[in-house]
Parts: sequence; C-alpha cells; structure tokens
Amino acid sequence: MDRQETAETQLYASTMLRHTPAGIALFDAQDFRLLRANAYFQRILDANNDPHWQNGQTTGHQFFDWLPASTAHKFLSIFRHVATTGEPYRRGEHVFFNAPHIPSYWTWNLAALRAKNGHIAYLLLNASNVTRHVVARQKAEATHAALDSSNRLLEADRRRLTIVETVARSVRELLDIEHISKITIKNLVTHIEPRSVYIHTADAVERRMNLLHAFLINDDQQVVQSIQTVPYDGPTILSHMYKQRDLFIIENAQDKSVQENLTSYNPLSALGVHGYICAPLWYHDRFEGTLTTSFFHDIQRDGEEVQALAGCVPHISAALAHARLHTEVVNERERLRITLDQLPEGVLIVAASDRTIKYANQVTAHLMGRSLDNLLGSPFNTNTDNQPLPHTRGQKQHATSWVHLIELALQGEIMSSEESIIEQPDGSNVTCLSSCAPLRAEHGAIDGAMIVFQDITRLKSTEQQKAEFLSIASHELRTPITAMLGFAEILQMRVKQGASLDDVSQRALRHITEQSEQLTRLIEEMLDVTRIENAGLHLNSAYHNLVETLSNVIESQSITSKKHSIIFLKKDLQQPDILIAYYDEKRLIQIMSNLLSNSIKYSPQKSKIEVGLQHIHEQPEIALIWVKDQGIGIPPAELAHIFERFYRADNMDRSISGLGLGLYLVKELVTLHGGHIRVESQEGQGSTFYVVLPLDKKVE
Repeated sequence: MDRQETAETQLYASTMLRHTPAGIALFDAQDFRLLRANAYFQRILDANNDPHWQNGQTTGHQFFDWLPASTAHKFLSIFRHVATTGEPYRRGEHVFFNAPHIPSYWTWNLAALRAKNGHIAYLLLNASNVTRHVVARQKAEATHAALDSSNRLLEADRRRLTIVETVARSVRELLDIEHISKITIKNLVTHIEPRSVYIHTADAVERRMNLLHAFLINDDQQVVQSIQTVPYDGPTILSHMYKQRDLFIIENAQDKSVQENLTSYNPLSALGVHGYICAPLWYHDRFEGTLTTSFFHDIQRDGEEVQALAGCVPHISAALAHARLHTEVVNERERLRITLDQLPEGVLIVAASDRTIKYANQVTAHLMGRSLDNLLGSPFNTNTDNQPLPHTRGQKQHATSWVHLIELALQGEIMSSEESIIEQPDGSNVTCLSSCAPLRAEHGAIDGAMIVFQDITRLKSTEQQKAEFLSIASHELRTPITAMLGFAEILQMRVKQGASLDDVSQRALRHITEQSEQLTRLIEEMLDVTRIENAGLHLNSAYHNLVETLSNVIESQSITSKKHSIIFLKKDLQQPDILIAYYDEKRLIQIMSNLLSNSIKYSPQKSKIEVGLQHIHEQPEIALIWVKDQGIGIPPAELAHIFERFYRADNMDRSISGLGLGLYLVKELVTLHGGHIRVESQEGQGSTFYVVLPLDKKVE
C-alpha cells in the first residue's frame, strides 16, 4: 500500500511539473550538472541553445558546457555562492533576446536543497516569463507619458514665470548683488537643469569681465579659474558679448556644422556641452555684464531655457547697475577713510545726534591711549574735563581741552590751530595743535563735528628744554664772568694803591684762571654738542697705554679736589702698569674727567671714589672701566634719561653748576669709540658708571 501511494505521488508531482507555466530545473550542488528539468524549462533551453544541445541533450552536463562562456561565467559565481552559503538568489525582470530585437523578460531564482545529513545536495532553479506583464506596464507608462506631455508646455511656462518672479522679487527686496546672483543661479539650476551657470560683471575701465558667481554641475575648479577674469579682447565667445545686445544661442555645440562657424577657441564640444546661451546684460546704454548657461542636452531658440534667461535679463541688469552705483559710493567713502587712516595727524568725527565717536584713525587712538575698538561708538566727553598741561620744573600752564573744541564746533564755530590737551587713561597729558569744524547735512543742519590733532608734545618739551638750557647757560656763563670781573677789579684797586702782588692778589689771579678754565670748558661742551649734531666730531685715535692715561686723569682730579679719596683698582691685567688700547687720548681724558667730576660734585666730602680697570679673559678684545662713588645716587625713574641732552636729575643740588651736557657727551664719545656705557645707582647710596671700551680699532 505504501509503495502504491509513493508511486502515485511521484506521478502526480511529475504531472504538475510538466504542466507548470514556469521553468524548473534541478542541478547537482557539487559540479552543477543538470539532473532534471521540466518541459517548460526544456523549451527555454531549446529556444536559446545550439541544435546539438536541444531535445534534452543538456541533462547530465554541467551548465557551463552548453551556455555561452560570458553567460556561464556570470551564473558560475551565483551557483557557487548559493551552494556554499545556502542563501537563495533572486533576480527580477532579466531581459533575454530570443530573436534579434525581440526581448523577453524573466524572473528567476536559485535555491539550495539539503540532504538528510544537512549538507546542500541540490540547487533548484525556477524561471518565470513575465514579458506580458512588463510589456503591459510599459504600455501603461507610455500612456501616462502621453498624458503628461500635454502639460509640459504649461509646466515650462510655470517654471519660467517662477524663475523670473523670484529674481524680480529679490531685486526689489535686496541690494546685495551677491545674494541676488545666488538666488538667480539657484532657480535656474532647480527649474531648467543646466550644466553650468555663471554671472560676470563688466569693468569698463580695465576692459574685462570679472566672475561674480558660478555653478558647475561637476564643480570643476579648473573651469572656474579659466573664467575668473575674461578680457574684452580675448578669444572666447564670452569676450565679445559687450558688442551685442541680443542673446547668443547655440542649440547643439556637438554639431559639426555649428563647430565650423564658432571661433577657433571653442571648448564647448570638449566639455560635452550641447546647448549654450550667453545673455549680455545692458542697463540703458551701459554694459553691466553677462549671464551664461550651458546644457548637456540640446536646446531650441524658442525653448523654455531661452525664455527663462530672457525673462531674467532685465532684472539682473538693473541689479548690477544699482550694485555698481552703490559700490562706487562705498568705494569713495572707503578711499576717504583710507586717506584719513594714513594721515600722520589724528582725525576724529563725532555725531551730533548721540554725541558718540563715529570715526577715529589709529593716530587718534594712540594719542588718547585707547584701542580703536574701545574708542569707536563711545561718548566723546567721557571722563574728560579741561585739564592742565603737565607742569615742568615748578611751572604750570593751561590749555583748552579737545572736548571743549568739539562742543564749540557742534554749536557752529570753526577753530584753527588751537593748542589743546588730551588726557590719557594713565593721567598723562598729550599736547596737540587742533583744528575743529562742524559737519553739516545737505539741508544745512549740523549733524556732527570733526577735529584734527597734531601732536606737539615733543615740540613743547623741546621748547621747554631750550628755555631751560638758555636759562642755565646764561646763569652758568654769567657766574665765571662775574667772578673774573670782580677779581679783576680787586687787582685794579690794589695796583692803584701801589700794592705789590700779595696773597690776596695772587688768590684773585688764581680765581680768574680757574673761572676762565670753567668758562672755556662750558663753551667747549656746547661746541662739542654742535659738532655731534652736525656729524662733525671726529676722533684722533692711536695706540696708548690705558693704565697711564687713567692714572694721569686720577692724579689731575686728585690735585683739584683734595676733599675726596680717589683710588685706582686694576684687575686681571697681565702687566699691572700696561694695557694697550686704540683710542683718542684727549677724548678719553674728557670722558673720565666728566665721570670723576660728577662723582666729586655729588659725593660727600672725605668719601671714597673708586676708578676701576679690568681686562676680562673671556672677552680679551675689550676693557671694562668703572667709576664708583658714595654720593646721592640717581632716582630709579630718572635712570633712563640720565644720558639725555640738557637733562639734570631732580634730586641734585641746583647750586652745583652744569649745563646737563656732561653725561650726554660721555655717552656720545664712548659710542664713537665703538663702546657703550651704562649706570647702576641706588638713591642715597651712590652710583657706578661702567664703560666698555674696545682695545683694538673699531670695525666699521
């Protein structure tokens, strides 16, 4: 009974497979031999195979024996994958050509069948012909396309109107041509699908067009670079657009007859461009630039692409013209700002409406001791009142505050070359020569004020120094002359009385000699200053024994000032009494005499003054000389100025004579020798002056 049921089942299965409207085939999973196929599959094989493999001859053979090599290679990778992984493979709507140009469409799948032990033993292929369904769908799609075609012209008009309206609205609402150009290009890209769109602006002065904005579908930067600047006399189509007003249109740049009529320089065909439109942008009688598009597809002269660009042209032309005029105004203002920024004088503008600083250049910010960012927008009269000029040497002067000048200008007054002051945040004052005037609007109302500052602080300081110098010089020169006249009168009286040269007369003669020498020294110092300023002071250098020169200076100073003890300290000399150096002996004596004279003047009596000389082994080319005293010292704030011309420290005794030239001359003479000088000092404890002197000829 079981055997009979099995036979019937097999018969039923065979009958169903034979009559199933699908191709079914069973393959061996190891070597891919065709084991069995139903009649439908066999008909498929007979229709696509050579006669040798028809009528069931493929059974028992591997599929790559009877399939074309190219097809078999594709199937082999699929069969191996399914036989290895057990994953089914499905393919939908695969096209076959049963006869030339007669396609048939199939769906097929390949599944793995496992034996009782779980191993994949067979591969079952199932193929169904879906040609009728595909053809029916294609017909439905064609019908749908036919229905859609009736709406294309309306849709094209809608897109064109959308582009034109969007561009027109952006022109009405915006002044930023960069933004307008981007909106234009975005709409063109969205609605007419160009390969490229770019807008150029015209520069009539330079006779060229400059790229404003560009879109390329493949973002080819090399192409963008090539159109960045287009000269009017260039070889491209775009170069000559300033000569015409109509759109330049190429329907198909790939057409050979079209290419023959184009200029010799024609990259359009090489770039794969078919359609090309270049629109010259004119606003009244002025050429403003171009709007250019290209397409991968052909275009028509009355097509939507041409109409869309033609609709945009008037609006883009107007936008470029307005932007140009706006740019010219802005550039004019910028040129004015740059001019003001580069002035050596400070410039500041205040608005009348809110009384804030609207403009200031960097010179003004420096004069006011504030950053430019901090200055702009701030109220001009913040923390500013009429301040006195910094007083010097007990004298006090007043000048007008710059704020007061602004106040007067806002009331309509004009001031020229007024001396004013600017108070800086640290409390210091800057003296300026200022001119101030109101700024008026077109209707004549005052809407601001402008002031120009010329810093004269240094000039005022120089004037003060000159005044002080003349005062000191007149006093210093008058003192020895008065003494000389007094002692001369004493001698005259003694001679009239018939007296011989007694002790009083000899003392008078000695004072006359000393005061004459003092007068000579003062005059010589002033002459040296003049020589230095006019580069007329020259050294007469030769090789001398530095030890001997310093010893002579010390001996001379010791004789004239017996109330101080001057000692000579020598360090690291190979021979205690010899150190040969190249210098002007007269000027070195002047240097050392000035340093020793200062130490004697400003040191208490019976104090010790040390003169040192050292030849440093690590620097054998130089000598170090120092003069150290136990005097009043120099205040820390004045150390940086001690070598300046006419400068005298505030803590010195004003009864001590001097023009404030001694240390200035010392520094200049040391520098001429190729050396340098510095000072260390502590107020109330003395000072030490160090001179570094080259031993050999100075290298120029």
